[in-house]
Amino acid sequence: MKMWIKKLTVLLVTILTLGLYVPPIYIDADVDVGKKDIEPSEDRAKQIDEEEIEDSITEKNLVLEDSNQLYLQELNQLAKKQMQAKLGAKISAKINNDVNQVVLPNLEMVLDELYEDIGEEKSQYLMIAEEPSAGYGERIFNLYNVKEKQNVAKFHVNRLKRPQDGYYFQFHYHLQDDQFEEHLPIGEVYWGRDTPPKWMS
Repeated sequence: MKMWIKKLTVLLVTILTLGLYVPPIYIDADVDVGKKDIEPSEDRAKQIDEEEIEDSITEKNLVLEDSNQLYLQELNQLAKKQMQAKLGAKISAKINNDVNQVVLPNLEMVLDELYEDIGEEKSQYLMIAEEPSAGYGERIFNLYNVKEKQNVAKFHVNRLKRPQDGYYFQFHYHLQDDQFEEHLPIGEVYWGRDTPPKWMS
């Protein structure tokens, strides 16, 4: 019984004093005696003038503009990731070069045009909604306006079988303006004569 009281006392003292005792910190422990202290230069203080202050103000405006552009660039990157997820490993292995050269630049151009049409202020409420549909579904992603709680555009890909030519992947999008009826093309990529695998496989 005596041993557990000692252990309990040591534990309580340790917990109570934790953080109360801080050993002294000697900042100048390694400083050589012969070296003198560095003092601020008065010339440097004089160099800061009104022009630099004005430059810093315009830099703040640039940062705001850049943050809007960064947000839209991040949306573009997320859209590209959704595209790659939709294609899956099997399809990407065969057509990745064509997608990177044809479809992704056009997708980025379409998204940039949509951002311009919507306007800088409203485009900050856009997000990539919904995951790509697997199997034989067409959906890649939807561009969703959080403030208005509605889809702005839907991006899809479907399979086309052309007689005596083979299979193509047709990347397209639909706009809210016509209730998502019209197919607006982004690009086509040739697959081959054999039947392509399911999406996301």
